[in-house]
Amino acid sequence: MEAYWIWWLAAVVLVIAEMFSGTFYLLAVAVGLAAAGLAAFMGVAWSGQAVMAALLCSVSVAAIYRWRQKQAKPAQQSHLAYDIGQSVQIASWTDARHARVSYRGAEWDAELASVAACDSAKTTWHIKEMVGSILIIE
Repeated sequence: MEAYWIWWLAAVVLVIAEMFSGTFYLLAVAVGLAAAGLAAFMGVAWSGQAVMAALLCSVSVAAIYRWRQKQAKPAQQSHLAYDIGQSVQIASWTDARHARVSYRGAEWDAELASVAACDSAKTTWHIKEMVGSILIIE
C-alpha cells in the first residue's frame, strides 16, 4: 500500500472518531495527516511527510485550543447570568461557611462569599457567583 493511502486512511479514522468526541481536536490532527498524505502523493520523502504532519497537527490543535479558550468564557457567563442575583433559601448550615440551599426546586451546596459574614438567623441569601455546581452566596 502506498504511503499516501496510509496517511489518508489514518485521517479518515480520526474524522470518524471525532464524530463521537465532538472536541474538534481529532479533526485538527486529521487535517495534518491528510496534508501529509498529499505530500506523500506528490513524492515528498518520508521525513518531509512526518515534519509536515507534525507541524500542521500542532498548529491546528493550538488554533482550536485558543478558539475554545475564547469561546468558553462568554458562554460560561451567559449561562450564569440568570442565576446571579437570584434569592436562595437556607435549608441547613453544614458549618460556619457552608450550607445547603433551596434553589429552583432542588437543594444545592452553597458557600459564603469571602466578604460575607455568617448569620444563621438570616434565611434568604443572594447568589453572587457559581463555581462549578456550588453557589457562592452573600
